[in-house]
Amino acid sequence: MTIDEQKRYLFNRLELESLRFSEHNKEEILAFEQATSGSNISNYLKNEAWRDDEAGDTKVYLVRDKVENVIVSFFALNCGILYSDLEGVSLNEEEKEPFERLVKAYQMNYRRNLSDIQQEQADKEYVDALNALYTVIESPDRVSYLINQAEIKAASKETERDLFLDTEEKEHTTNVHQTFPAIDIKFLCKNKRYIPKISLDFRLGVYIFWELIVPHLLKTAELVGCKYIYLFAADNTDRTVIKTKKPIMITPDYDPYEDEKEEEPTVVLKLVEYYKNELKFNYVTKYKVLKPRFERTCFTLVQEVNKLEENRRNIWISHSSEDVEEKSKVD
Repeated sequence: MTIDEQKRYLFNRLELESLRFSEHNKEEILAFEQATSGSNISNYLKNEAWRDDEAGDTKVYLVRDKVENVIVSFFALNCGILYSDLEGVSLNEEEKEPFERLVKAYQMNYRRNLSDIQQEQADKEYVDALNALYTVIESPDRVSYLINQAEIKAASKETERDLFLDTEEKEHTTNVHQTFPAIDIKFLCKNKRYIPKISLDFRLGVYIFWELIVPHLLKTAELVGCKYIYLFAADNTDRTVIKTKKPIMITPDYDPYEDEKEEEPTVVLKLVEYYKNELKFNYVTKYKVLKPRFERTCFTLVQEVNKLEENRRNIWISHSSEDVEEKSKVD
């Protein structure tokens, strides 16, 4: 069967279903057995998913084979957010302490109704901080820049302090530079008991993600703002070690023939590589994500919503090309 024929077969069988679509699902999920080692994810489905879905803490979906009427896999979706920190000043280790002292000195001077003793203390702290800054920095331009930045930071802190002095705003909020709406994908988990009746040239999870989950995400993104999707990959699989060539170092005694022989071991995280290569996620690098305690050992992976359609097309083009190559080898 060609890739398109395999996809058509799955299209006619698999569909999304909300966990609480039927009361019967509450009993049916008890037989779910996760395909990967361990049982944490399947235990969540059996013991907590229904309650969490009912309470609005998460939205759980089943992937069902409607012909065989069995659960193929499940996943959950949550509202999420990515953010970037407030644009701070880049400081080296020696600059950090005197810079923060200068900020505090400016803050003290900004405050009204200081006593003579307090004003004297503020002035002394300002002079000491300046001297400390000049001690660790040789460039006058750099010192001037940091003095200016310290003044700006102190003014911002004091304005914020005065504005929310009589409220709990400061205690319960964290200021960031920018936020980005996102969807958090959880518990991508296949039922170990389910085996397709045909041979697939791609992993079943690839079809489920691109042809069932992604269209659902795109519909959601039409209703609410959503710039990213992300997930936490619990990659506890055995690390695979492969050998890769070292970067070429051109030196006077460089031997190109010897360089071809040199290889170095690289650790490959199997699940992370699967998410990157087949589902087109990447490590989060530009922004930050809030990570719950129970996912602290997971790898954070992210993908732009506006790239989903393009990535979806490319992944099937890639698999179709591989299929053609394999058939040509056989012929």
